Amino acid sequence: MKWLQDLFIRLLSPWIPFVRKIQPKVRYRVLTACFMADLVLFCIVRYVLMKESYFYNTICGIFIMILIAIFSLDRKLERRTWHKGLSVAWFGMCILFTISDFLVSKKACGLGIILAFVFTGVFFVWQNNSRKDLLWKSLKDAVKLSFLLMALISFLFRPFFEGGRYAGIFTNPNTFGLYLYVIFAIYMSDLDWNVETGKKLRKAWPTYLQLALVIFYISISQARTAMLTVSGILLLWIVLRIVLCQKSHKWKETIKGFLVLTGISICCYPVFFAGVRHLPKVIGHPIIFEEDVLYMSNGEKIEGIGEKMLAESDNIESVQIPERSEKKELKENSIIGRLMASLDGNSTLNKISNGRITIYKAYMKKLNWKGHRRITLTVNGKKVSHAHNNWLQFAYTYGVPAMLLYLVITILSVIRSIRFYLTNRRRNATYAFLIPAICVGFVIATMTECLFLPFEIFPAFMYWFAFGDLFDDSLAEIVE
Repeated sequence: MKWLQDLFIRLLSPWIPFVRKIQPKVRYRVLTACFMADLVLFCIVRYVLMKESYFYNTICGIFIMILIAIFSLDRKLERRTWHKGLSVAWFGMCILFTISDFLVSKKACGLGIILAFVFTGVFFVWQNNSRKDLLWKSLKDAVKLSFLLMALISFLFRPFFEGGRYAGIFTNPNTFGLYLYVIFAIYMSDLDWNVETGKKLRKAWPTYLQLALVIFYISISQARTAMLTVSGILLLWIVLRIVLCQKSHKWKETIKGFLVLTGISICCYPVFFAGVRHLPKVIGHPIIFEEDVLYMSNGEKIEGIGEKMLAESDNIESVQIPERSEKKELKENSIIGRLMASLDGNSTLNKISNGRITIYKAYMKKLNWKGHRRITLTVNGKKVSHAHNNWLQFAYTYGVPAMLLYLVITILSVIRSIRFYLTNRRRNATYAFLIPAICVGFVIATMTECLFLPFEIFPAFMYWFAFGDLFDDSLAEIVE
């Protein structure tokens, strides 16, 4: 760890004198622009450069991360104390990812190197910055500005089809919902800040209004994973506020915040819905993407080509999963084998989960210790874009040992993020709740979806980025 930090010091220290000459306001505006550029990668490049989106996104993403590290420099870089358990699991996971890349050539390669050197480099710089709250503010401002721009485009140009699920500027309502969970987490951190500091409603109303818009979008996207994730984040906030109120006795502020959010969301819903239904017709210039698929509320997909995570060739591994009549063949001696066979026997559960039980079994059947070349798999003659579960996807793509370390990472992220909030909510009030909201929301979302490439999937970027504060073990805790 010390060797890596010394490497960052040698590489980045020469830039400090140049960056210091730039006005702080200009630096933060550049950082905001960099994060917005990252969002453009997720929302635009994915559809414009579909054939090689991973290559372009990764190269551009690494370049932007280097710019973020450079423009975040404001004083001498010094060694930081990193949490031993988390850092060992993190770099162990990165090493196993990289070994898998060497053993099995992948199109979506390099994740281990990106996390080990690019992300930790930015972590190290941010941990040395004198105003980390302003750095986080630049990220939050970028996401908010992008969201408001997306909302404007959606209201004016993206038509709503009766009986269909709304996808905003995306081509898939599920992708839209996962994007919105991060927006919800960011605005909930603002709400928590308002409650913690007792901010007056006349100054805090934009937060409530934009949160109401996020909730509206999630409801009309009908993305079940996003709904579950947002509910989990809201429940987390309520539980944490109850714990804190027992000491601070700020029951009035917490209850007021929740009731105001509920009231504004209910009042604004019909206004937002009328805008989505009628404004594109009034403007008369609808934006329709070639990849657009109309997902109906009843589960039907009209003129659909399926969701696409990465542009891959047709040379994809295939697996056949026996029907229920052949279930005896599936009853392995392992506990996992018997459990999955039992779950697959429940046709109702499999239908409710859109066939995920069958998909899980197919990916589990192909697990090994070194990983696979591709993310996708052909199950019973039908192409499946991913495993619809992060743990299973990591095991399939990078091997079972890598998945075990990723499991440790997820557990530590939840524990340390909640601890971070409870001990740092005063000093880092502007973003304290964002860290646990991102981490807990990510774990919930990845139970039924696959999110792990940081420059391909926006929630994955935010999750990996949140580890910067979780790594730092040298912060003096505030004990009340």
